[in-house]
Amino acid sequence: MKEKKELIQYTALCAAAFFLFVHYWDLALHGLGILLKIVQPLLTGCAAAYILNLIMSFYERTLLMGLDKRPTARRAVSILLSLLTLLLILGLIITMIVPELKSCAEILVSSVPAVYDTVMQFLSDNPELTALLPDPASLDVDLQKIVKEFIAWLGSGVGKSIFSYLTSFVSVIVNLFVTLVFAIYVLAGKEWLGRQIDRLMIAYCPSKVRAKGLYILRTLNGSFHKFIVGQCTEAVILGVLCMTGMCILRLPYAVMIGVLIGATALIPIFGAYIGGAVGFILIFTESPFQAVLFLVFLVILQQLENQLIYPRVVGSSIGLPGILVFTAVTIGASLFGIAGVLLGIPLTAAGYQILRNDLIKRGK
Repeated sequence: MKEKKELIQYTALCAAAFFLFVHYWDLALHGLGILLKIVQPLLTGCAAAYILNLIMSFYERTLLMGLDKRPTARRAVSILLSLLTLLLILGLIITMIVPELKSCAEILVSSVPAVYDTVMQFLSDNPELTALLPDPASLDVDLQKIVKEFIAWLGSGVGKSIFSYLTSFVSVIVNLFVTLVFAIYVLAGKEWLGRQIDRLMIAYCPSKVRAKGLYILRTLNGSFHKFIVGQCTEAVILGVLCMTGMCILRLPYAVMIGVLIGATALIPIFGAYIGGAVGFILIFTESPFQAVLFLVFLVILQQLENQLIYPRVVGSSIGLPGILVFTAVTIGASLFGIAGVLLGIPLTAAGYQILRNDLIKRGK
């Protein structure tokens, strides 16, 4: 009887909150936007802590078993190792990619005079095309006016723009620092946080609601954990396949582009195309024909990955059929962009798991 009364009170409170939210929709959205902007570094810190926890738990289970009697030291060392591991991976990727991008930019800049000479020679060999171009003397260009307007723009706009960019840069650095510090705090005290949340749920939630909430949280945790592992596995497979295929076709920058394709493939379905665009530019500086060949190869590889590898690797790891994986990515990308792509698959997997378990429980 007491649990039924608590459930009725909880339902009435939720209904009242929902009514107020709908009735004051615009005000609620404005307040929610301000709240999300304030807590964004903390939410990002929670996401970073969740990802780092996968690496940290691995170190605690394997390499640091000898520190069982010193849990504080064990946790501190595992956090440090997880941060160093992530920084090492990012450093290796940047070290392999940035120098090649720099050399590519230098090649493009150095080739500008040759391209200009080629275009001018082509125009001189084809006077009928030159006749179609407007005569520069006929263009009414007031250079003095342009210079004055440019100087006025320098005086009025650039100072404000530079100040705005500096302010944004400082804000980003501060947010990154807050995110990192909060993530470390969450990792260091995750058991304590879990106990406090459990105490709050015991105190303020009916037992059935608490059990259902814990079940949903466990399902979400399992889906996100499997999704991250599957996504990383798929990225490695795609990077290795890309590098192997480029070596067989004797295309330049095979190792670097393979690493780049694998890194950008962490964005589901569409990520490899981002790396492909950079790879195309790099190879184009060596040979336009090879750049086109690389583009054809990447399109074929990406279709193979989208239709066969990704649904099987990621879909099987999270227990989601391939058609639902593709549907979740498409709808998530349409609604929320990259965030929708990253969150769509694990959320769909969790909903699919909950629905399937409920149908099994009902005997369907």
